[in-house]
Amino acid sequence: MRRMGLLAVLAILLVTAAWWMFLISPRNGQITEHQDDLVVAQDTEQRLRVQIRQLQEIRDREVEYLAAVGQLEALIPDRPLLDEFIEEIFALTNETGIDLQTLSPSLPAVTEDGGELREIVISAQIEGEFFEVLGFLFGLNEMDRLVRVDGIVMSSSETETGDTILAVGIEMRLFTLADLLPPLDDIGIPGDAETTTTTTTAPAGDSEASP
Repeated sequence: MRRMGLLAVLAILLVTAAWWMFLISPRNGQITEHQDDLVVAQDTEQRLRVQIRQLQEIRDREVEYLAAVGQLEALIPDRPLLDEFIEEIFALTNETGIDLQTLSPSLPAVTEDGGELREIVISAQIEGEFFEVLGFLFGLNEMDRLVRVDGIVMSSSETETGDTILAVGIEMRLFTLADLLPPLDDIGIPGDAETTTTTTTAPAGDSEASP
């Protein structure tokens, strides 16, 4: 009887070991593997949620982005648009009351850093009273297009009535992404292809000034 009992216990142990080896152990391995997959899936979900939030923010700020792109295109256009700039300069002279004596733009040239930008060097000679000249300079700064003033040379003279007139030479630059200007006849500037000059003549009776 004792031997039968031992054999029964041994049989139960063998069945239990086999049950564990062939059923429980593989399932535990599968559970561990699934848990690892779950952790990976949760990490992926978290990253996707972050990306979704970023895309939603981009979508919500799309108008701001488009406005910023439009502002950049206005500052540095993909074409020289020299004719439009000259029209703005003449409008500014009318607004501020200064006399535009000369305006000499050059062809677009590669900038010093050798990048995609092209620069247009412009020399201007103006005359006017102090606040008129100051208003013109502020007007250059407030233009939608980027205008870089590299140098200002100024001299003064006095009229017969005692008014002080300033003669101001301005060296400035525009920037563009294109190399070529339209034909000079199209923008109404006389001169050769390299450098052109527009000269305005003050009406009779205006104050006389010498640079």
